[in-house]
Amino acid sequence: MEGTLKEKFIAKLETCYGPWNEIRSKFGANPFGVISRDLSISASQFSKLISGTATEGMYQRSIENVERVIQQRATLEALRISQGEEEKLHSRLSFLAKESKRQKLIWLGGGALLASLVAGLIFVLQTTEVDTRANSPFEIKGHPLAAFFDQDFQASFNSPYLDLSEVQDYCPCGGYEGTWALDKTYKLPLPASQPGLYYLSRSADVRMKCSRSDTLTAGKGRVLMGYEYLINEIWIDRDLSPLSPTYFDKDSKQFTAAFEALNFDQESNFAKIATIHSFFIDKFELYDDSIVRRGEPYGRFATDIDTKLARQYKVDVKYILEQVIGNLTTTDCAPAANPFCDPNDLQEELSAINFQCLYTIRSENMGIGGGYPYQKGYRLKKQSYSDNLVCKCGD
Repeated sequence: MEGTLKEKFIAKLETCYGPWNEIRSKFGANPFGVISRDLSISASQFSKLISGTATEGMYQRSIENVERVIQQRATLEALRISQGEEEKLHSRLSFLAKESKRQKLIWLGGGALLASLVAGLIFVLQTTEVDTRANSPFEIKGHPLAAFFDQDFQASFNSPYLDLSEVQDYCPCGGYEGTWALDKTYKLPLPASQPGLYYLSRSADVRMKCSRSDTLTAGKGRVLMGYEYLINEIWIDRDLSPLSPTYFDKDSKQFTAAFEALNFDQESNFAKIATIHSFFIDKFELYDDSIVRRGEPYGRFATDIDTKLARQYKVDVKYILEQVIGNLTTTDCAPAANPFCDPNDLQEELSAINFQCLYTIRSENMGIGGGYPYQKGYRLKKQSYSDNLVCKCGD
């Protein structure tokens, strides 16, 4: 079996990089070190693959990695061709514009007409009362650190993830590095001047990397840093219904089945007031049986504010950002069970870490004498390194 897989692996390498030169340890003009970096495996593992001593799983994963490199190259080549065709089109359009003065005048006339229409539209908007939504000029698309974490492996950048030569030294942490997302959404009540305000989690886009320096508490290879970009929302119950007893049981301090079943998007009496963007830095300590999370907020801002709705229900979004979410609330999360004592068990799209938390209000707890329970979890989306980590449970 291994001989067959070895032959398939080498054939894939020759397709991607060129003929195998055994004497010079190259495929085409590419030395083994360059290829192992492309495939995100160590030099020792690459040697095992070439010599025929690797496991079946290592061969299968490495063959998939070669196919990924082939696909990336094909995509880049298609993009290059597309850009070339686009440049030709721009050149042709420029030539036609210079050749036809009449066409130029038509475009100028069209531009004047468009300017008139825009001016008229602005006048109408300025003189007509509309349901406005305030948007922040700082709204961002995607994770704010994406340029530092997610560039192509061929780009000129220094990835914050561990180098291949460090991965085994920082085991099991190296297996957790990569992109994680919110496992499941959750919702919580917000204390304010009236009942009916809720905080709904939408997404969490997280980049996790090993800490090379913060190793004193849990040990080397046991501290994971998370850079978490969250999108949450503020919703209002137009009926301003009290939280208890319909949605929260004060005796058991648990949300009711009616609350769990609430889908704000589908309930006609609920409306969204604003979108909240937050950034957290998390520290995860990895133990054989548990994972401890400590998170610290690094700022938040609101976009897509429905100002008409906020005025109607006297909701001060800035106050909620600074006082309710920022200063009056705390969260206390119990350690999560660690099902990945062996980091080789981590799988993209399947592996998740879930924390059971309590959301409390320092000032008065809305009269319940305790906190609101919720679960916050992270699901592995894209793993930076996954091949044969050598540390074992109890090391």
